[in-house]
This record gives sequence, structure tokens and C-alpha cells, in this order.
Amino acid sequence: MTSARILFPDFRDEQEDSRYPFIDTASLTATDNVTIIPRNAFYDACLFCINGGSNPYISSIVVENQLITLNISDDENEDIAATSFAPKPIQAPETGTLSLYDNYARPAGTLVIDRERLTVFAGWAEGTYTFEPAATTFAATTTIPAKEPGVRGLLKPDNTIFTGDVLLVGDGGVVLRYTGVENNQHVIQVDVIGVPLYKRFVCLPFERFSAKTFVRTINDCPANQYGNFILTATEFEVEDTVIRILQRDNTIYFDAVGKKVV
Repeated sequence: MTSARILFPDFRDEQEDSRYPFIDTASLTATDNVTIIPRNAFYDACLFCINGGSNPYISSIVVENQLITLNISDDENEDIAATSFAPKPIQAPETGTLSLYDNYARPAGTLVIDRERLTVFAGWAEGTYTFEPAATTFAATTTIPAKEPGVRGLLKPDNTIFTGDVLLVGDGGVVLRYTGVENNQHVIQVDVIGVPLYKRFVCLPFERFSAKTFVRTINDCPANQYGNFILTATEFEVEDTVIRILQRDNTIYFDAVGKKVV
């Protein structure tokens, strides 16, 4: 019986003897010319570093007693992303992937690894192993260029950056409105209308005020241009109505004149 022919091998089996996800000419050798990254330790990679340049590569591997860190650099930036795992015992995720994050803890990519073969790093002596770009440059197909225009984070007063979901809240007479899309850009309009009761507003940290609730409509009818509602006692085709509208003590009273017919 002849041996079976595998026309479409599994991706990991297909990459077993290749240098992918690195370029074909990558030596995977550190600058000490002794330390070598096993070419089958990584199966695949996906890099999408924010503000990243071209030709990303593993620039250094830092081996410590309880932690191993892989640093990613490119032609324009040093240590633009990194990932870490514990070597003793190997504590890479069960999913077989290592997540990359940039210096501001933003996702920057993923490395698909062989958990068992990563144990080779545990045998390296503690220290920092550096690599030249030609030794560990990733293949072009592993890089996804990120769309750079737009807000990537907010810089706080302490020079740290805040990322993730951000809520924009207008306060102190500032009103924020989403006005749609202009020139393929989403636009948020900022209107500074001020605070009508500004004296109360500036005293809020020390003294609380209960804001008044004003009438906006009556039977869905808004006020006039001056903000007033005109209430009159009248009735259709009646010259003299018995309805009376009175105002006393900041209260509007509706009453009727005359006496009850027995």
C-alpha cells in the first residue's frame, strides 16, 4: 500500500522547516554570535504597532529569573512593542499566542508560538540579548499598517496616556454636539454658551443649590420669543366668562365667579 499524499498540509506543519514569520534570510542569531532563536519557536505573527515604521524585528530578549521579555523595534522606533511570559515553568497562554502591547499598554500585535519550544529561553543565562534587524526582521505579510489619523489616546497632566473608551462631557457652560461627517471625518462641535447662574456654579464646591425646574411647554405649546406664557380667561363666542386667573404667592389660581344655582 503506497503512502498517503498530503496535498494541503496543516499550516504549522508546513512552516515547521521555514523561518516564517521572519524573512527567509533571517539568521535568528544574537549579536554575540552564539545565541540563536529556534526557527520553529514561532509559527506566525500579526503586528499593528501604532506609530510604527517599516521592517519590525525582535530587537532584544531580556531573560530574568521569573520573566522573559521580547522587545519589538523597527526602522524608526526602538522598543515600540513588547510581550512577556514566565519561563519556569513555562506559562505562555494555553491559546498558543503571546499578545504584544506598546509602551502605553495598547494592543500592538500577536505572536503565535509553540509553548513547548519556548522552554529553550529558560535555558539562556540571565541577561539581555540584542539582535540586528537583519537577524530577526518579520516578513512583510505579518504587518498590518494602522490608520494613523485620529485620536489614539489622551495625554494626562502627569504625562501618562489614557486609552480605551472615552466619554466627552461638557461642563461649566460647554455643550458638545455630534454634527455628522464632514470630509470623511466625524465632527464634534464644541459650543461655549456660558453658565447663566454663574455665581451659583462657582460656589458649588462649598454650597449646594437646588436648581429650579421651569415650564417648557403647556399642552405641547412653547413660550413666546421672550420666554413668556400668556394665560387669559376667555371662551369661544362668550363675551363675559366666569373664569378668573389669579396669581398669589408665586402661584397661579384658576377660579370662577358667581354663585351656585340651587
